[in-house]
Amino acid sequence: MTSSFEPFENRIEAFTCHHPDSPKREIILSRLYFHVFKLFNERQNLNLAEFGLNTTSWFALIMIYSTGENAINPCNLSHAMVSSRTNITRLSDELVEKGWVERNASGEDRRRIVLSLTQQGRTLVEAVLPQQWNYYRELWSAFEPDELEQFEFLLRKLLKRIDASLPEGESCPD
Repeated sequence: MTSSFEPFENRIEAFTCHHPDSPKREIILSRLYFHVFKLFNERQNLNLAEFGLNTTSWFALIMIYSTGENAINPCNLSHAMVSSRTNITRLSDELVEKGWVERNASGEDRRRIVLSLTQQGRTLVEAVLPQQWNYYRELWSAFEPDELEQFEFLLRKLLKRIDASLPEGESCPD
């Protein structure tokens, strides 16, 4: 069986023949990381579709579910999801429309909004969790515990390098 990554890799091989000074391995690793993530995301979206979810809406629900009182302000959700506030607004609209989340004024400052899980949202999260746990277990079962540890170490090392190269982001008001 050929890899779904093979067409890209073959073309990079041809490209680097014309540009021997290019960082071939780094190009391949960067794109391979993206390729694996994209396929991972597509597979997870297929699993979540039966619930009317995708990975973005699922993880937003998890972020809200895992926050005290199942409520979070949109700015903090934006930071947790590594997503723009515009995308979080659009996502919040979708989650509210489906009845999984409601918008409320903050108890501390009525100008601020808090996103809260509804009972329907909590019920959905708890119904989806076992299926997602099985998905993760099945997906990562090809790795030994020490390989998982090494993989995590390497990804965090790459993340640290990328984080260090980015400008400081905005913070949320307390």
